Amino acid sequence: MPSSLTKSIPPGSWILVTGASGFLASHVCLQFLKRGFKVRATVRDPTQSPWLLEGTFKQYASTGAIELVSVPPLGVNGAYDSAIKGVSAVVHTAYVTNIVPDPNEVITPTVAGVRSILNAAMREPSVKEVIFTSSALAASPLTQGIDNGAIGRDSWNDAVLEAAWAPPPYGMAHAMANCPASKVAAEKKVWSFVENHHGLHFNVNVVSPAGLTGEPLSKKHVEGPANWVVHAYRGNKAVMDSMPASIYGDVKDVALIHVAAVLDLEVKNARLQSWGHSSHWNEILSILRRLRPGKEFVDDYPDLHHLKVLADQTESVELLKRWSDQPGKQEWISLEESILGSINSRFLDE
Repeated sequence: MPSSLTKSIPPGSWILVTGASGFLASHVCLQFLKRGFKVRATVRDPTQSPWLLEGTFKQYASTGAIELVSVPPLGVNGAYDSAIKGVSAVVHTAYVTNIVPDPNEVITPTVAGVRSILNAAMREPSVKEVIFTSSALAASPLTQGIDNGAIGRDSWNDAVLEAAWAPPPYGMAHAMANCPASKVAAEKKVWSFVENHHGLHFNVNVVSPAGLTGEPLSKKHVEGPANWVVHAYRGNKAVMDSMPASIYGDVKDVALIHVAAVLDLEVKNARLQSWGHSSHWNEILSILRRLRPGKEFVDDYPDLHHLKVLADQTESVELLKRWSDQPGKQEWISLEESILGSINSRFLDE
């Protein structure tokens, strides 16, 4: 990170990162730590996430620069009132990951978590920046085989919200809709809060990734259902068949955009579509064969096409260029480099 850039908060400030044991959130924590900030990392059960104080994080834990705090479930009123004390910025990545049919068990607590952390920020004068992690699926269904159109500031995937809240009995169609629907509902809650509370003492930005690839920091990130590269590496056709094409960004780039959204004085009330590269399985399989020539992979799919969708990522790429600690960075980490980061992990059993 260029030292000449003026930051919204000084190094040494405390950053609250919710859902810190997640793939993206753990990289957000690490990037703040590398830049001289302190991280209060919220998890449901610290005994299940000791790796956030070990390995790569050990040097920071030894100086007290990162601490783990337990918080109640998202839907509990006042869940973050204690954790937010004294922090300068909040990065809210936590959401309900359970794939269950009842939307009341996914959408309702996710929205309640947004309400809880924003209300906590209202009561904590030290907070200057709040970042919410949304999803590309909040703006577009990313449907295969149709023209999804151009994504703008006011684009919303309302269809998935309607599908999730369709009347019971609740079945698997609800279960698959609930996670993206929760992102739609939660992000809308963020912006309605901003509109209804004038003169906030903190700035709010939203970062919206699509699929994530890259280096896992924990074994759980390799085995997670959203590790797309690992599914291709292992030939998990049950997952691959359901999603022949998608959009992928390296987790380090997306984490950096979160950091920049906190620190950059020019980024205010931004909705940052941070998707990365459009791709499909045949391109990913081709890269895997090149990187691992001695390994057999599943056959190519017939007649694959990229998703038809257009999103303006200019602001996100500009933040990468401005805040990267790599001189001359001009664009997203390449898909090949990101895939290499995924499969070179010591956590992947080859």
